[in-house]
Amino acid sequence: MTRTINGVVRKIESESEVFFDFEFWGESDQDTYGLLCFIQMSSPTKLFITEMNANELAISNDAIALESVKNRISNEIGVKDLVFPKVIRFDKKMSDANAGFQAYLKTYEKPVPVYESIFDKTQEAKQVEKLSIDKFKQLGGQIKLIGQISVEE
Repeated sequence: MTRTINGVVRKIESESEVFFDFEFWGESDQDTYGLLCFIQMSSPTKLFITEMNANELAISNDAIALESVKNRISNEIGVKDLVFPKVIRFDKKMSDANAGFQAYLKTYEKPVPVYESIFDKTQEAKQVEKLSIDKFKQLGGQIKLIGQISVEE
């Protein structure tokens, strides 16, 4: 059975370098559970999206589970420089707490993820833009689906 995914591509900048990540959308956490996006470090416009298998989901240590998925995918597709983008925190947008709830709703912006740079782990990288899948592809980006996955376009 094929699993259909939906989402957008995040454009992320660290000092002078750019990479991308996929933001999965779903009606519930169950819709996106176990989905991962890896980036090819030597070509950061190539995203590899896969689904964790039952054995990988059973691993209780997140770092070991991610490494297991990365090794499986690397062996399957022959790409050895895959990395998983690491979010280190979310920066919240400040709003006027005294303005009232309706004003708050009008000005609310979601917290922005701050990543560890995939190129230099001592640097931070921030999301600067969200792109539709089509726009990402028009700019030369590639999304490779691994397993029983399709993209809703």
